[in-house]
Amino acid sequence: MRIRPVHTVFAAVITMLSLGSIYAWSIYVPKLVSEYDFSTSQTQLVFGFFIAVFTIAMVLGRSLLARLGGKKMAFISAFIYTLGYILIKSLGVNFTVLLIGISLLGGIATGIGYLISISIPVEWFPEKKGLITGIVSAGFGGGAIAESLVAQELFVAGFDLPDILLTVGVGKGVLLMLSSFFFERRDLEHHVVKLIPFNQLIKHHGFRKLFIGIFTGTFAGLLVIGNLKPIGEQFTIDETTLVLGITVFSIANFTGRLFWGWLNDFVAGKILIPLSLLMMGVFTLVIGIIPLTPALYLFIAFAVGFSFGANFVIYAKETAQIYGIGNLSKIYPFVFLGYGISGIAGPFIGGYLRDLFGNYENSVYVASVLCVVVFIGMLIFSKSRSSKTSL
Repeated sequence: MRIRPVHTVFAAVITMLSLGSIYAWSIYVPKLVSEYDFSTSQTQLVFGFFIAVFTIAMVLGRSLLARLGGKKMAFISAFIYTLGYILIKSLGVNFTVLLIGISLLGGIATGIGYLISISIPVEWFPEKKGLITGIVSAGFGGGAIAESLVAQELFVAGFDLPDILLTVGVGKGVLLMLSSFFFERRDLEHHVVKLIPFNQLIKHHGFRKLFIGIFTGTFAGLLVIGNLKPIGEQFTIDETTLVLGITVFSIANFTGRLFWGWLNDFVAGKILIPLSLLMMGVFTLVIGIIPLTPALYLFIAFAVGFSFGANFVIYAKETAQIYGIGNLSKIYPFVFLGYGISGIAGPFIGGYLRDLFGNYENSVYVASVLCVVVFIGMLIFSKSRSSKTSL
């Protein structure tokens, strides 16, 4: 009887591992700049538009999930994802082709796959929302570990960028295709509460807090991960350590999601959300004020990755907590739009300010100040609401 929940969680983790490899993007950035005449901001626009399309696809995919179910949606995701990488190999590497193949097609596929993976397993385990969300989302955080290692080995072996992208893209497409057959959805007809219209939803304090929080935390995290290797290249850090930093970030992102998910079943989101923002603000600030040694570079990669992981567990769990587990797949995509906006803003601002000033110092100052301001704002607003309640 419990086999369907187990293989659904397993399929979701495999799906997330395949789709989450986008966080290895910075390993391709130096090649795109040096060999294909991309500007730094163009490389970050590819990454940023991917995140934006990804979150919009989640919103649009809500009604399709209700009609088609998990298996068909997962299969569609696998097909579109693979098509995007085949297109890159066929048409060649340039800015327009990467926007279509990775940002558009890859983003659509990821939005569909993420929606079913984050919402369906939680439906089977309503009493462990934080833990299950952490396990599944950890897959998305860990996907970059394998891709960064494989891509680096292929670079060393002399493969060119189009062949590397085709190899990893088709490989992930096969995994997505296989995992699509194992999704099963629980019947939640009696668990679905009345859905709040979006024009009313944005008036809710709880929704605004979730939206602003996920935007801020992911803005800082994406700014760093989208530029992680180039950030390290500003200092006397060897190539091996630079690539290792991407792996360390991915491991921290992976373990962070597990930890924050477990913790969120015991500690309320109203405490963990500000805490994660403060941590992100402090760690990004270090990049701007202290020259990075190899050891400090790896520490920052881990610390930012660990803090970044909180964004993909706490907000999903809190959405289910506030609006009901049956409405997670309907409301969470709107919360997740905050991540979509930061997906463009974070990496692009990081790349643009790098092109403008010749370093990433001003970029990380912007990210750090934003995190600290929102952290303080949440504390002040929370105290004012508590005072009004007591009166």
